[in-house]
Amino acid sequence: MPKLSPPFTLLRSSFNIFKANKQLFYPFILLVFINLLALEILYFSPQYPLSVFFAPIVSHIWGEVYAHYPMDLLLLPKTFYYAQLCIYLFIGSFLLGVTAHMVAGINNEETVNLKKSLRKCSSSYIHIVLSAILSLALFQGLNSAYGLVFQRALKIHSTSGIYFWIKKLVVLGVPYMQLIFSVFITALLIYMAPIIVLEQKKIFKALFGNFKFLFASFWLTLVLVLVPNLLYVPVLLLRDNMVFLGSLTVPGIQVWVIALSILVSTAINIFIITAVTINYLFIKENP
Repeated sequence: MPKLSPPFTLLRSSFNIFKANKQLFYPFILLVFINLLALEILYFSPQYPLSVFFAPIVSHIWGEVYAHYPMDLLLLPKTFYYAQLCIYLFIGSFLLGVTAHMVAGINNEETVNLKKSLRKCSSSYIHIVLSAILSLALFQGLNSAYGLVFQRALKIHSTSGIYFWIKKLVVLGVPYMQLIFSVFITALLIYMAPIIVLEQKKIFKALFGNFKFLFASFWLTLVLVLVPNLLYVPVLLLRDNMVFLGSLTVPGIQVWVIALSILVSTAINIFIITAVTINYLFIKENP
């Protein structure tokens, strides 16, 4: 592997690897398909026969009104968020590990394919899932801490001045703070997937090895995670205005915005794991 000038050469190298190796698109396509299938099921859940299963659950948790059109569309982003968490934990995290395995194969000038990498990574599945659970737990911890700040901000009654702007910043900044938390947690644990699938390490050894690589290139890793995630900011702006967009356009615009977010977020995650795996291999080959 040629010497890399971090960080943007790494990002450019990742892009070139995708251009030259169409096999790397298969994990992306598979993960997008699974997410879109989940979205489609939830979108049609108020209709028979899906309503037989979903209506009692929705009515019990959120109220019967949300089990019917059009209120079901207001609930859709939340229900899909929970579905997406499950997909990430049990499928998405594994496919990111598979992508890392395929990138390593390309680096070694091997013939790579999705089926081979799925088989090779299957023995590490439980440890990949555990690493995903760890990252989710850390994210939820930061999110809960911000929730306390959010609740405190709601108690501010000022209608002008610095406290008013603090309240506005905290309340409107929720999705953007969540993005920042996601970038930080991802950068903190990103090397676990390559270590688990390429070195066949278990969760605790992978965590220790992750920090060794992180300390060797913390700022580089942070930039590798941050820059692609900036592409998600326009999607957040759209998601923040879904109700408003729905009133101006057609009912169900939420579905299209969520579908767009699936495409963008999946592409970002696949691209990041590719760039980080390249950096991981570079550090391994140049100790």
